[in-house]
Amino acid sequence: MTAGMLPERVYSLPAQIDAVSREATLLRRFRDLLDELAPERAFGDRDKIAIKLHVGGPDSYTTVHPQFVRALVDRFATRQNFLYVVDEHRAVRTAGQRGYNQEALGAPVYPISGVVDRYLEERPVTDSPYFDTIKVAGMVAHADGLIVVSHVKGHASCGFGAAIKNIGIGCVAQETRNHIHVFEGHDNWRQDVVEAADIPHEALAEGIDQGRFFSHALARSAQEVLRHFDPAKVLCLNVALNVHPYCDCWGLSSPAFVPDIGLFFGNDPADVDEASLRAVEDAPFVHEALPAFLKPRLGSAGEPAPGQRLRLMHGKNPWYAVEEFRRLRGAPPAHPDEE
Repeated sequence: MTAGMLPERVYSLPAQIDAVSREATLLRRFRDLLDELAPERAFGDRDKIAIKLHVGGPDSYTTVHPQFVRALVDRFATRQNFLYVVDEHRAVRTAGQRGYNQEALGAPVYPISGVVDRYLEERPVTDSPYFDTIKVAGMVAHADGLIVVSHVKGHASCGFGAAIKNIGIGCVAQETRNHIHVFEGHDNWRQDVVEAADIPHEALAEGIDQGRFFSHALARSAQEVLRHFDPAKVLCLNVALNVHPYCDCWGLSSPAFVPDIGLFFGNDPADVDEASLRAVEDAPFVHEALPAFLKPRLGSAGEPAPGQRLRLMHGKNPWYAVEEFRRLRGAPPAHPDEE
């Protein structure tokens, strides 16, 4: 194992409390876990560390709470590291309105590829049918370490969004982001299907192989973003609270379709995403939380078939990105029965 890597693949903390006390709250238990693990020891004393956070849009209120980011930043308070929070340049313009500022986070907030999306590192790609080049955002490409803080949620393009999605689309230039979205077959085609179908989310699965192409491009992009990092200097925190059906980039919030689950923490984004995805699929399903056009068909037990809720919700296989990311890294698959 690489020196400095966390000894377990994934650490999980349930949201549920077992006592009415501050010590029992999820945030306090997360701080206690960080005290035990001391993940800051994996980084050099003067390393520059980017924190990739999805700050949402103007009308989002279910994104990751600043307190969880602050808990990570505080681990470096006595060190000479420079930590900074980054997200897409347009989202950052209004981030302060939702509490994402230096006062709350303990670290400044910067546009990930500069204020006009031109601070980039263009990398040639010769091993993928999806890319000729990938333009990695400069604030990540030139960092010494990366902390990925992701809101666990559904996603209309790939069924599930968390760490791999936050890296593969969130850490690249708008040009690369747009290119990846080409593979989901949306835009005018997508809108035509939505308007014509009785069950739009199921109809969207027709002809696009349940999101395989988008997810595979996403995974290759994420692999490229992480290529220059020591794996020990990549930390992934998945926050499975307010788990709603849509990506936070839509700038909206909606009711959660499962109860709050908790936190998942580790070095490898595929491991952390796998644990998060399994937990979402296994949690009690709140069918009434979904709008009528998104509700999946229920089985005899009164909810979607086991392990199928996200796939049925958006018509996309949520395992594709995890499996492809692992394949690209030469790791065994996590969920080989999912096709």
